[in-house]
Amino acid sequence: MSLTMITKGQMKSTVYAITLACALILCAATLTGATGRGDWEGVVKSAACVRGPVVLLGEIADPAPGTDDRTWQSVASIKLWKASKKLGRPVTADQAKLYKILKYYLGDKVHNLVLPSQLTVQTGGHVLTGQELRTRVVGFLTPRAEDLGGQVEFKDLRLPLHFFFKNSQDTLSVQLADDIRPGRNQIRMKAISPQGKALSSKAGTVFINVWTAVPVAAKPLNRFERLTKEKISFKRVNLAYQNKLWDGKGGPWRMTRTLGRGQAFTESHLETVPLIEKGERVNLVYRNKRVQLVIKAEALAEGDMGQKVAVRNLQSNKTILATVISHDTVLIR
Repeated sequence: MSLTMITKGQMKSTVYAITLACALILCAATLTGATGRGDWEGVVKSAACVRGPVVLLGEIADPAPGTDDRTWQSVASIKLWKASKKLGRPVTADQAKLYKILKYYLGDKVHNLVLPSQLTVQTGGHVLTGQELRTRVVGFLTPRAEDLGGQVEFKDLRLPLHFFFKNSQDTLSVQLADDIRPGRNQIRMKAISPQGKALSSKAGTVFINVWTAVPVAAKPLNRFERLTKEKISFKRVNLAYQNKLWDGKGGPWRMTRTLGRGQAFTESHLETVPLIEKGERVNLVYRNKRVQLVIKAEALAEGDMGQKVAVRNLQSNKTILATVISHDTVLIR
C-alpha cells in the first residue's frame, strides 16, 4: 500500500487555482446579473413612450413568451440612452441603427432581443400601436356596418403603424369621410384634447365586402319587356362590386335594355311602366255637359297621367289626341 505525499508548494498552487476559479465564476454571475438572472428574451416594440430622463429597456421592449417574470423585472430596469428632452416629439431609428445602439449598452445580450424594422420613441404622452388602432377602428365600424345589411367583412384595412399623442389625457376620435358604403371607405383619426380640441390627425382606408341576395334575371329579358315575378330570381353577390342595384321594390317595371340570365338588376335596367303603352287597346271617352261616349281605340304612343297621347279610333280609323286619365282610359272633351 502506497501513499501520495503533497508538498506545501503544491498545496499553495491548488488553493490559488480554486480561488481563481471561484473569482471567475463570481465575475460571470455579476455580468449575468447586470442583464438579468438567467436566460431571457425580449421583443422590442415598433413604437414606445418613455418617461425619461433615461430610456429603460422595459419601456421599449416586452418579455418574450417563456421569460421568467422576476428575471424580466431585473432586465427591464437596465438603463440605455438619454431620452429626448423634446416632449411629444417622436424620434425614429431604423433596425441597423437600433442594433448598434443596443449593442453598445447590452453587448452580446443584444442577441436576446427581437428587433423591429424600426423603433419610434417619444418622451411623454402615450401611443396606440397599429394593432390597437385596428381594434379601435373595427369597433367603430362594426355597429355602423349593420345598416348595410347582409354579411359584412372588413378587408384591406390600411392604417398608420402607430398614433402618438403628445399628452397622456388625449384621446382618439375615429370618423368616416362619408356615409359608410360597400367598397372603399376613407377613415379619419384625430387626437382630441380633454377640452375637445383636435390636435393632430391621420388618414386610413378600409374595403368593406357586403354579401347579400339580390334580384337577378331568371331568363334573358328584352327592351320594353314587363317585369313579372316569374322573371325574377335571387343570387348572392358582393355589393362592393355592384353599383346601384335594384332592391326588388316598387313598380310595375319594364326593361330599359336587355339583361342576361343570372345578371343582377340595376336601377338603370328598369323604368316604371307608363299608364298607357304604345299599341295598347284603351277606352276612348268623349265627354261634354250632356253626353258621354266610350269607344275602343289603339294607343299610338305611350303616356302617363295627364299627358296627351295620340290614339286611333277603331270605329272611324281617325287619329285623335286624348288625355290619359287612368291605366286604360283616355279622355277627349
